[in-house]
Amino acid sequence: MIKLALQSIIFGLAFFCVGCVSLLPETAPPKPRYHIEAVELSSSGAPVEWSLIVDDPRSTRVYDSIRIAVATGPGKVEYYAGAEWADRAPRLFQTAVVQTFEDSGRILSVGDPNALPLADATLQIDLRKLEFNAANGARDVNVIAYVRLTNGKGRIFDARKFSVTRTAASDSADNVLTAFNEAFDAVIGDLSTWTLEAGETALRSQS
Repeated sequence: MIKLALQSIIFGLAFFCVGCVSLLPETAPPKPRYHIEAVELSSSGAPVEWSLIVDDPRSTRVYDSIRIAVATGPGKVEYYAGAEWADRAPRLFQTAVVQTFEDSGRILSVGDPNALPLADATLQIDLRKLEFNAANGARDVNVIAYVRLTNGKGRIFDARKFSVTRTAASDSADNVLTAFNEAFDAVIGDLSTWTLEAGETALRSQS
């Protein structure tokens, strides 16, 4: 009797569940995540015999995020819904700069403050703008970095602003990130070449 009753209950539950509809919300598909690539520098320049710390970039909270900033009007910023950075944008930028120097083979040693606590020079980076401008129908990616090359103790060897704008083919995630990649390539390439030249001039004058 007990066995028969259990079989009846199991059969009844199975029959009931055939028509069940889940009331749980469907899981949203994961957003694509993007990172910033290192840049290939020209190998024609002479290698330098000094070391460099690439300091943690400074930025406002608008850009210090995994979210991709979108300017929608004067002083108004929202965030891209269809994609995000793989890490905080300033951290990705710093890693790409370090890897660019490493891959070039043109510098004695380079790293972030954790990997290289002491060095001959320090590169300080202020990320002033890192956004997709969608205001008034625009589709422009703007990357602005102000950098200072210092001795790590307060003395500034040189400083310069790097500003690049690239237009996306559309506002789709892939096209926006393609424009970001083009802007990053230009800024990081120019920034890295300038750093090697400015550092060589400053440090040679001290020797």
